[in-house]
This record gives sequence, C-alpha cells and structure tokens, in this order.
Amino acid sequence: MLFDKKLKSKHCQQGMTMIELMISIALGLLVVAAATTMTVSSMVSNTDTLASARLNQDLDSVLKVMVNEIRRAGYSGGVFDFLDNEDINIVSASCLLYAYDADNDGSLEATERFGFQLVGSEIQMRTNCATGACATSCGAGTWVALTNASVVSITGLTFDSLNSKCISITNTANVVDLSNRNNYWVTTTDGTTGFPCLATSGTGLTTYVMDADSVYASGTFVAPASGDRLIGVRQVNVELNGNFSNDSSMSKSERVAISVRNNRVRTIP
Repeated sequence: MLFDKKLKSKHCQQGMTMIELMISIALGLLVVAAATTMTVSSMVSNTDTLASARLNQDLDSVLKVMVNEIRRAGYSGGVFDFLDNEDINIVSASCLLYAYDADNDGSLEATERFGFQLVGSEIQMRTNCATGACATSCGAGTWVALTNASVVSITGLTFDSLNSKCISITNTANVVDLSNRNNYWVTTTDGTTGFPCLATSGTGLTTYVMDADSVYASGTFVAPASGDRLIGVRQVNVELNGNFSNDSSMSKSERVAISVRNNRVRTIP
C-alpha cells in the first residue's frame, strides 16, 4: 500500500516553472516579430515595385503620345506647303507647337494645330487653334491636361532641336572639286529652339557653318545664296522628368530623340 502511494507521487505531473513560462513567451514573441517584419518588408517592397511600375507606365504613355504626334508634323499629303515655323516650332524649352493635315483633305483646319507644353506640374496638349498666332504663341488655342497632377507631378519637360541638319540640294559647281561644290551639309550652333533651314534670311545666313561630320567637311564652305534649295532634316529631342505627387522619392527621367518624318524643302528667296 505504501509502495503504490510513493509510485504514484513519483509519476505525477509537476507543471512549468515561472522562468520556463517566461522564456517560452519570449521565444514566441521573437518568432511572431520576425514573421511580422518579413511580412511588412515584403508588402513595402511590393508597394514600391507597383508604384515604380505605374510611374514608368504613366511617363512612357505620355512620351509615346509625343513621339507618335511629333513624327507626323508637316504632313500635308503633297497638297500645300507650310509657312516657316507653321508645321513645327520649338517656341521655348518647355513648349512645342506643330501641325499636320490629319484628315488629308488638302487644308489646315483649327483642329489640326497641336502642341505640348508644361504648365505647373502637368503636361498639356493643344487640341485646336483658330487664331493668327497658332504657330508662335503657346497661349493660343485650346489646351487639355495630358497628365494628372494629383497623381504624377511633372518636374521637367524640355524640347531641343540638336542634331537637326540642313542640306543644300543645289549643285552648280564641279562635283569633283570639293572646294567649289555647293552640295553641302550645314548647321547652326544654336539647337535649342530653332531648325537650321529656317535661318535663311537677313543675318541668319551668317550662322551657317560646314558640318564637321559631313563628307564635304574638307571643302570650302559656301553660304546659301538666293535660289538655292535646302532640305531640313529635323530632330526633336524630348526630356521628361516626373515623380509621384505624394512621394517625391519615387522619380523617373527619360530622354528620347524623335526624327520628324516630313523633311522641310524650301528655296532661299
């Protein structure tokens, strides 16, 4: 009888001490904290990835519209000629105006005079213009927002015409003697807001120089003269910078070179 009582006392459950319980709770809290940290880190990373992807998509979409539109500048279906600066004009570093015969009817309507400009922190696009200053004034016409300033803040929009060229297609001299050949590439030193072939009146002629990359660079440069025909090969470079309106640390910058497909042909008066 005594033996059975001692045996039962030996095998009865003793439970956990306070120290063991505290250690178990601490270890559990560490595991939960580690899991929580990993979950939060993963969520933040996913949020940043999605935000970056959305910013890229928004700016890429705007650039795609600009590229597709500016490439068409100067199209007239071979029916009419544009006046100087009428088909494309970089009025300022942040404003470009252009036009093309969108409906191919042989005339230029108000709804075919377009443009892009930066106003505040959003990009605007001109949808029509019926005034006499459509080719030169960024304040003329009707403009609509192309970006949403409450979502994406555009911090910079820059246009320039660097790498645009002007070539003379008049050949009145000996084609063998490069020093006398009139078929030459020419360019201007300022490519910010102008295209070379437009500087063909008054003192503008003195700004022409021989292009160092031309095959005729070793020849003697001859300034364009009255009656010479010139072809303008135009390039518009666009630089776009933007960030999220509620998170300026998430930013993006892009630069693209756009070749205008419709070269400008003109005769020096």
